[in-house]
Amino acid sequence: MSKDEPLRGEAAWKAAKQDVAKRNEAAHARARKERTERDNAMRARQAAAERREFANLPHQPTPTPGD
Repeated sequence: MSKDEPLRGEAAWKAAKQDVAKRNEAAHARARKERTERDNAMRARQAAAERREFANLPHQPTPTPGD
């Protein structure tokens, strides 16, 4: 069989299966990257919200000398 002839039978099935596996792996990699970016953005927003919250907390009054 030369390189120009299309695959047939089990060889065609194996080639199709490998193609699907390759696309699935690429999709999983993209999803992992997107999830990581989304999680990092969420953590940054949460940290900023916590910093704002802590900056707005009331402070204890300082005791005056002689009390």
